[in-house]
Amino acid sequence: MTERDPAREFVRVREILRGAAVELPPVHGVAKMLAIFLRMENDSEVSRRGIEVRFLARESFYYFPELGPPAFQRLLARASICPQGQAVSFRLETADVDALMGHHGGGPRWVWIVPGDDVVFMWVREAKSAGPAPSEPSPLPEPPPSPRKRFAHLPQPLACPHCERAASVYRAAVDGWICCSPRCGRSFTPPQRVRRAAELRYDDGEVVREQTPRSKIYR
Repeated sequence: MTERDPAREFVRVREILRGAAVELPPVHGVAKMLAIFLRMENDSEVSRRGIEVRFLARESFYYFPELGPPAFQRLLARASICPQGQAVSFRLETADVDALMGHHGGGPRWVWIVPGDDVVFMWVREAKSAGPAPSEPSPLPEPPPSPRKRFAHLPQPLACPHCERAASVYRAAVDGWICCSPRCGRSFTPPQRVRRAAELRYDDGEVVREQTPRSKIYR
């Protein structure tokens, strides 16, 4: 198996974007990489570090660098476009997206590709109207706020049934309590009398103001 070399694969991507006929070794997973690029709106970067894809602002995922060159090669061939090293934008119809992904992809896409010396940017958005891609992509949405963590505070320490560590605070999940010890972290169903005595607080100390009857684990 050939050793992975992100810098080499980045050079290949740049050559493909300049219109060079690059002969690539066979590699598995290209359709999956294209599905990652096209299934959801995302901002992608290809550099000497590899492939980075963000589906929501601030959330990045990394993929095998050897998938970059063949993915870009197939994408540009399907779109019948050659950037010649310049920034381009184009529209992919539903049939094109489906063919590249190998299955139904959910609709047309707008694609922007901006080659650079140190990084290649690619932005993909759902084509929400007819016609070519706008001059610039809309920003990715911010990720939804994480649910506030809740903790059960007890008047008397309770021993975890798994690690036997006594504690007066446990993480309160929907289906049980979770031991906060870094060496444990397992969940359990607390006794009913203990549940009734517990006070629920958020991680910032604010007492939970319940608008509905307590879940069964607190009754």
